[in-house]
Amino acid sequence: MNKSIGVFDSGVGGLTVLNNLINQFPNEAFLYVGDTKYCPYGTKTKKEIENRVEAIVSFFEKEDVKAIVIACNTATANSYHIKSKIPIIRIIEPTAKKALEISHKYNNYNHHIGVLATNYTIDSLAYNKFLKDEMIGVRCSPFVEIVEKGEKGTEESYNVVKEILNPIVGKVDTIILGCTHFGLLLPEIKNVLPNVTIIDSSDCVSEVLKEYLDNNIIIKNNDINNINNIEIICTGNPEEIQMDWFKHKYQGIKHVEIEK
Repeated sequence: MNKSIGVFDSGVGGLTVLNNLINQFPNEAFLYVGDTKYCPYGTKTKKEIENRVEAIVSFFEKEDVKAIVIACNTATANSYHIKSKIPIIRIIEPTAKKALEISHKYNNYNHHIGVLATNYTIDSLAYNKFLKDEMIGVRCSPFVEIVEKGEKGTEESYNVVKEILNPIVGKVDTIILGCTHFGLLLPEIKNVLPNVTIIDSSDCVSEVLKEYLDNNIIIKNNDINNINNIEIICTGNPEEIQMDWFKHKYQGIKHVEIEK
């Protein structure tokens, strides 16, 4: 089966998930959508986010992908109403379950799990469903803007991350990067929280995708590396995308209008 796997996020953060998926599935073709025209999702209304998720899922259906990975926590929290003929792999549940497993098995501090996510994801209580009273949520929407502007690794990025995360220092033994953008701020986060276990949602979602591909016998196991089958599109201006850290070869960045 030569169909692509669709992956989408509000911006470039989901490329961290794509990067991991390419490493895990080097023979698969991928179609990535960065909804940069509407980024960030985390400060939008529930209806606005639902409209964007519906539009992009519909786009993937027209492209006839074989699976859809929602590489965005905020979008995931607003996707459960969608019924699609194509399986949708969501990022929140596997990430929460992995964090609970790690916190209970390896950490002996207090079993409190810090969830770093956009304001909307925290307020939606999407992670509370799985983590319950073990969760400490932190609203981190400013992190998204730092990444989208290509300002990671700057004095400003360190200051912003420190200001937002200082309140949970010493209160958690595990943290979830509850937004795909945040993996690009790992040095800043580790600077404030050096002794916690970090759960990256991109690792967790690849496990779920593998299970689906294996169970349906549609994983590609040949030795041909599809380096020319990684397509990246965006709904905003391609020239504004900051992804110099992305090391895989791809076909370039193409602009596509995706509307309901």
